[in-house]
Amino acid sequence: MPDFAVICPGQGSQFPDMFELAVADVRAREVLERFSDALSLDLVAHARRGDDLFGNAYAQPALVALASATWAALAPDVPEPVAFAGYSVGEVSAWSCAGAWSPEQAAQVVQSRAACMDRYAPPDCGMLAVRGVLLEQMQAGRGVFVAIVNDADHAVLAGPRPALLQAEQALKAAGAWTRLLDVHVPSHTPLLQPAAEAFRLDLARVPLQRLSIPVLRGLDGARCWDQAACLEALPRAVAEPIRWVDCMHGLVESGARVVLELGPGRSLTKLCGDSGLSLRARSVNDFRSFGAATDWLRRQLDD
Repeated sequence: MPDFAVICPGQGSQFPDMFELAVADVRAREVLERFSDALSLDLVAHARRGDDLFGNAYAQPALVALASATWAALAPDVPEPVAFAGYSVGEVSAWSCAGAWSPEQAAQVVQSRAACMDRYAPPDCGMLAVRGVLLEQMQAGRGVFVAIVNDADHAVLAGPRPALLQAEQALKAAGAWTRLLDVHVPSHTPLLQPAAEAFRLDLARVPLQRLSIPVLRGLDGARCWDQAACLEALPRAVAEPIRWVDCMHGLVESGARVVLELGPGRSLTKLCGDSGLSLRARSVNDFRSFGAATDWLRRQLDD
C-alpha cells in the first residue's frame, strides 16, 4: 500500500467561495471560528464579499485557516500521512496541520508573519513567474532575485518592479513565458531580511508541540520535527529562496506516492504532475465534498 503526504498552497488561488466546503463540516467550521476569533476578523464573510483577498494581512491568515480547517475535517477519516509540506506561507499551514500549534497559536504566528513582511517590504516591488528557460538564465542581477525554484526551468523572481520589468523583457526575448504576480512584497529574498528577524522574535514567543509527522522545510526539503527546526526554517524562508522542487523530491524520499493538496486551487497538484516524479496528486478543490476527497485518497492507498 502506498503512503501519502499532505501539501498546502501559498498565495494566489484565493476566491470568494473558497471556504464553502469547510463551513459545511462541523470540525472544519469550528477551526475557522477559532481562527476568526483569534484574529478578530470573520474570515469567511470577508472572502464572500470578495474584497482584498490578496493582501498579506488577509490572504496569509485565510490560507492557514483554510488548510487547518480542511485537515481537521479530513484527518479522522484517513491514515496518517508520512509528511506535510507547504509552499511559501503554506509552510506555516503545514506546521499547523501537523499539530505544532492550536488554531489560536497558528493565527498568531501567521498574523505576525504577514505584518512583518508588510512592515519591512521595500516600496514598489513585485514577483514574476518565469518558465521555459534554465534557472541559470534567470539570474538577472540588478536587484532581482530568484525567490522560488519549482523546476530547472520554472521559477519565481522578486525585486523592485522596474528591475523586474526589465528582466521580463530580457527573458521574453530569450523565449521564456512570464507573468507578473498579484504580489507587492519581494518574498523569499534578502530584501526582507529585517522582516525575517522581526518574525523570528515573534515566533519564539509561541510554544510549539513536537511533531509525530515531519514537515518538509521549504528551503531544501529537509525534515523538521521540533521548535528549534521551526525557529530556523520559517523565518529563513521569509528572506531566502524556496526550493519547492526539493520539497517534491523530499515527498518521494519520505515514501509518499500519493499527494493531497488542501487548497484553495490546485497549483501544487499541477507542479507535482509536471515534475516527472512518481506522485499521484489531487486537490481537495477537485471534489464537491470532503467525503469524495477521502474516498479518492482511500482508493489510491488501496492500489
